[in-house]
Amino acid sequence: MFKELVSYTRKYRLSFRMILTNICIAVLPILLLGTVGYFSYINIMKKNALDNINIFVTQTNNRFDEYFYRMDQLSKSIFFNRNVQTIMLENKSWQESDILLRNLNSYLTLEPALNSIGMISTKDFRLVSTGELLMQPMVAYLKEMQNKNRLSNKLQISPPFLKDKGVLAFRKVKSILPNRYLQEIYIGVMLLDTEWIQEILRSADLADKAELYIMNESGDLIGSSTNNPEFEQIYAQSRTNQDHKVVDFQMNGVNYLYQSLPIKSLGWKFVALINEDKLVGKASIIQYIVISAIGIMVLIVIWVAISFNIRLTHPITKMADIFDSAASGDLDVRLRFGYKNEITIIQDNYNNMMNEIKKLTDNLLQSQQQLYETEMEKRMFHLNGLQSQINSHFLYNVLHSIRGMALSNARREVAVAIDNLVSYFRYITLTDEYVLLYKELEHLERYIDIQKIRFGERLQFKVSVDERLGAHSIVKLILQPLVENALFHGLEGKTGRWIIHIHATVEEENQLLIKVMDNGIGMSEERLTRIHSEFESMNKNSSETAGLGQGIGLVNIHKRIQIYYGKPYGLSIKSWKNRGTVVTVSVPLKVEG
Repeated sequence: MFKELVSYTRKYRLSFRMILTNICIAVLPILLLGTVGYFSYINIMKKNALDNINIFVTQTNNRFDEYFYRMDQLSKSIFFNRNVQTIMLENKSWQESDILLRNLNSYLTLEPALNSIGMISTKDFRLVSTGELLMQPMVAYLKEMQNKNRLSNKLQISPPFLKDKGVLAFRKVKSILPNRYLQEIYIGVMLLDTEWIQEILRSADLADKAELYIMNESGDLIGSSTNNPEFEQIYAQSRTNQDHKVVDFQMNGVNYLYQSLPIKSLGWKFVALINEDKLVGKASIIQYIVISAIGIMVLIVIWVAISFNIRLTHPITKMADIFDSAASGDLDVRLRFGYKNEITIIQDNYNNMMNEIKKLTDNLLQSQQQLYETEMEKRMFHLNGLQSQINSHFLYNVLHSIRGMALSNARREVAVAIDNLVSYFRYITLTDEYVLLYKELEHLERYIDIQKIRFGERLQFKVSVDERLGAHSIVKLILQPLVENALFHGLEGKTGRWIIHIHATVEEENQLLIKVMDNGIGMSEERLTRIHSEFESMNKNSSETAGLGQGIGLVNIHKRIQIYYGKPYGLSIKSWKNRGTVVTVSVPLKVEG
């Protein structure tokens, strides 16, 4: 279907452009208005959700301010108590201290989130506490804060300790006693439950469309409305994103709207992740209605545009088809329209013109038919004889080699030789008269592989052909007989390495020269002269010439090249006794038809 559509657009470009233009003119405004309306609705929903988050953050800020104001007043009433400071300064017995600290339990009942109260000496870090036990990590945290000189006279909040262990509210406490007035005497500590933070977050009326997180300035998670474990990814986003700015954020394959808002009184930060899919869940019905309406309107517009333009351009496309058929040689085609308009009136003039052309063509074909058939029969008869001679010569050598391998029980070599022979016959039985040069070279490599089974690695075959020349065409099977002659008449019987080298170049006269070179025994001057004389005799007289041995194959190849390409082309031979032979094939660089 796709290929047919591509073919139609290439063949009928005018019709396709008209259809496409009209569809665009009609469809684009519909798509534009529908898209603008839909995204405007989504943006309004997003804005409402963000407004709800801002309202919730403002209310929560007020609740945090109110709560920590109470904690600050409570810490002052505990840690700046005269009796408590007296016990810490006078270093009374633990029993007496314990009696006094038990009185502090009344403070624990004033605030449900207050789990423990403690005082830590700034000198020896002696701890006196009531309520829940202050764990070692908490004491170590306070000691680290003191060593780093990060303790303040104001109430400070620590990050959460372990899981559900709460946070510490702590401050440096100065003496109010006259003898050590305003001297730092201990660190006041209150252990606060984090459940109150979770309750504040869960009180947000956001259902499951948003996830809320509270973190301190160090990136520690104070509380959240969900159990999402991917807090590190959220913290990394908070470091790069500015407060109040809304950005798109993806986590675990879910699309969110990310916004962070500060809690100024504590230096904390709210992070809100709004699930975009759930946010627009209520818009599904409207979305489906809009998409369905747009889809129906688009289909109607496309159908009307295609119908109108096909009706308008049908005469043009039909004439294009008729002209193509006539240009391809079908002179019997005629125009037939079932309706009349300004374009269809051309059919009568066209049909009359085609009738006259057909008459003239028939007369011309009849006058040339006999000459053409006579010439073709002559050439095909000659080519069939030459092809049979070449194929018989090669088949004799291959079967002789296989017979020798079979007698030596070389089964694998026989199998390889037969595979190459099958590939060879598959190649020569192709109906194409012309092949690409690189295909002919691949065929030669298979032939050499067969001969290597017989002669071994002393037979070496080299090809020096530019890859760009491999795309040019030559007559099939004109190189293989030359290689075979080089092997059996030039190399067989020679000691040492046998080298056959194929080299192709391009002459300035736009000729492709293919040289078949070997380092064999060469030809005698008498034989080389005889072959040259046979070439000259054939150029003057088209009758067959006789010769002996190597000359027969070379003359036949020379004759075959001239039948296909004409007398300026063919073979040229140079040979040196006991040094080698070079046979050069000359053909046009490009072959048409």
